[in-house]
Amino acid sequence: MTGERKYADTAILGAKCIKNWMLDSTTRLIKDCLIDAQTAQERSGSELSCHLTGIAIEGFTVLASVTGDDIWRKLAIVIARAAMFYQPWHSPEGILTLGQDRATSENTNNKTLKGLLNRGLMVMYERNRSNELFCNMVRSCINVQFNALYELSRIRNAYGMDWRGPYAGPHAHAQVAALDTIVAALGVCDI
Repeated sequence: MTGERKYADTAILGAKCIKNWMLDSTTRLIKDCLIDAQTAQERSGSELSCHLTGIAIEGFTVLASVTGDDIWRKLAIVIARAAMFYQPWHSPEGILTLGQDRATSENTNNKTLKGLLNRGLMVMYERNRSNELFCNMVRSCINVQFNALYELSRIRNAYGMDWRGPYAGPHAHAQVAALDTIVAALGVCDI
């Protein structure tokens, strides 16, 4: 953000919209829909969104840093914790498994954009270094994803869609998700 108040005000309005109309009150994760203010009903077919959750974590974190309003940092931490421990998104080992019940060739946002969650977590890590316990949790979560990707779902320089492995062939979206995860792993590596 440029520091101009008009941009901060617009970002705050956007964040409030996400918080009020896309944040699932039960799971504390972001849905891929808006909730109708008149009926409090959401459109049919909505699901919890891993990639939008990652983008929200990143956005709320940056907004907190720019505005100095701690409410956004606290909300980002609540959402990040929920995402890291949301069982339907993870294997028992903690590996993100979104979309693995569908064919490799079938694209879904949660399946192909799951690396954005890791990117959002990395931004949280970078901007909340004083919260050592939280940073350790984020680092551990990202390291699990990177290690699974690198050890179980890779052949040479190509990465698979299913991070639990085995590698099931090349897919462009898998490379993008892998890149976000590799960058996140480098971002939380304290060397």
